[in-house]
Amino acid sequence: MALRYAVLGLLSKEHLTGYDLTQKFHSHISHFWNAHHTQIYRELQKLEKEGLVSYDLVQQHERPDKKVYTLTDHGLQDLLGWMAEPPKPPSMKNETLLRVSLFHLIPPDQAVQYLEASRQTHVEVLNAMKQWGELHLGSADAPPSYELIGETLTLDFGMRFIQTWIDWCDYAIRMFRSFPE
Repeated sequence: MALRYAVLGLLSKEHLTGYDLTQKFHSHISHFWNAHHTQIYRELQKLEKEGLVSYDLVQQHERPDKKVYTLTDHGLQDLLGWMAEPPKPPSMKNETLLRVSLFHLIPPDQAVQYLEASRQTHVEVLNAMKQWGELHLGSADAPPSYELIGETLTLDFGMRFIQTWIDWCDYAIRMFRSFPE
């Protein structure tokens, strides 16, 4: 259900094709929300049937025509209604932590290798997030404009989350290395 609001939210900022919307998912909100392009296109079809988005068909030469989607007034009202709902308790579904919960099945050195690889992946993600922030949001020292407050706050949360994951990997690796061999 939240995918619809991610799509509506992105369309509240600008008119986008399905392709552009997919790119925005990857560049602007992937640090807190993921969706595959097939999910996005399916959601756009549902939203269009419900009258929450509309599209203009743009003809192109030597390429297929494209649909440029726009948030309708009804879509904006639906989005604002959802935003007015009280927050729900967080839910977590994390494949990495599921694997960690089963570490008792593998040798400690294999667990440490997995944790080191996970840590490295998170370091790379954190660096990419920092670069994206500098490119799209400007200096972290300057206060953001009101138009960028959402991106600024979600990026900050995402970076803090990833840093916590890196710190947790360090902790878990130290724990494994403290066991006698």
